[in-house]
Amino acid sequence: MLTRYSSRLLRQSAKLRFSSAPVFDAEMAAVYSKMANQHKHPAGPWPLMLDEVLKVAKGGDKVVDVASGMGEPALTIAKALPDTTVVSTDFSEEMVSKAGVAAADVPNMTSIWMDAQDMKDFEDSSVDIVTCCYGYMFPEDKVKALQETRRILKDDGVLIATTWDNVEILKISRDIMTEVLGSAPPPPPLNPMSLSEPGLFESLIVEAGFDKSKIAQTTSSYPFDLGNERDFQFKVGTILLRDKLDELDGWDVAEKAFWDNIDKYSEIDERGNRVMPCNTFRMTIVNK
Repeated sequence: MLTRYSSRLLRQSAKLRFSSAPVFDAEMAAVYSKMANQHKHPAGPWPLMLDEVLKVAKGGDKVVDVASGMGEPALTIAKALPDTTVVSTDFSEEMVSKAGVAAADVPNMTSIWMDAQDMKDFEDSSVDIVTCCYGYMFPEDKVKALQETRRILKDDGVLIATTWDNVEILKISRDIMTEVLGSAPPPPPLNPMSLSEPGLFESLIVEAGFDKSKIAQTTSSYPFDLGNERDFQFKVGTILLRDKLDELDGWDVAEKAFWDNIDKYSEIDERGNRVMPCNTFRMTIVNK
């Protein structure tokens, strides 16, 4: 969910994208939004995905952004290519609403509710480019989501997607839950790292019907700036854990564990901000 949450934060973000994703209240949605903006970093997914879109855009294209969360990278693409029709999609009605507000002054972008595993609003071979930032990690049936992506792409269409290889926030989350539970926790049901195994996402893409020879992948790393407010830093570190900590009444233990462990994954920069420097994503580009 970094994304995701980072987008969303995990994309996705998390980040957050599909029918089984958690719902954020207003306070945590604000935390999510602030962290999602980290993806604007020059080495982050939004500008790098835009670069790839610009390489293949022909003018007058139709772009569908899957699991957009609050509207990215759809908004970035729509602003850069005003002659392109961009559709931002998400399973969360709250996220769709926020994306619509963000795009109020962007006439070539619309925001709609959609499950990536059932993209019935789009006809076969009707879309030039599909983008997805930190979203494919979360659907229950990942192959089905990719099959739907392939179905709506034109014969010369392109998929541009990002998935996480490493997220430091997940490590501090694991440390916290180890202290709360007294033992290492299992991977979460909605696991932002579910496609981090080398070759896994590529194999699912092929299983969905794409040609392996038309798949290209690159990686990039960028920092997460947690600012200098301790309360915000702690909220980011526990954004994936809120329901469980409420259930276990584990907030006091969680806060101590956070401050005992956060220095392993972060540093204080010259501004006094706490920064997690090593967040790595994989960008996958697939020509249909």
